[in-house]
Amino acid sequence: MTKHIENEAVWELLWDSLDGGDYDLEALKTQVHEGSRFVEDMEVDSLDLVEFYLRVEDHFEVKIPEEKYPELLSVEDVSHFLEA
Repeated sequence: MTKHIENEAVWELLWDSLDGGDYDLEALKTQVHEGSRFVEDMEVDSLDLVEFYLRVEDHFEVKIPEEKYPELLSVEDVSHFLEA
């Protein structure tokens, strides 16, 4: 999978995880970038963030150890994790 396709898939998984919550997804989509932090910049709550990590695991068929969660702060970080 190319990096561009992988990044797009990660974004889609994030948007799916946030859909139905108290987020203005249209505004977020225009304001964020790969380095935007989930909590500090996007104000994603911890439950939605865990749901996102679980979706990433299912989609990419990987296991994200819970101790890695604090290191996965952005789409860029998740993409780098998947590359490794």
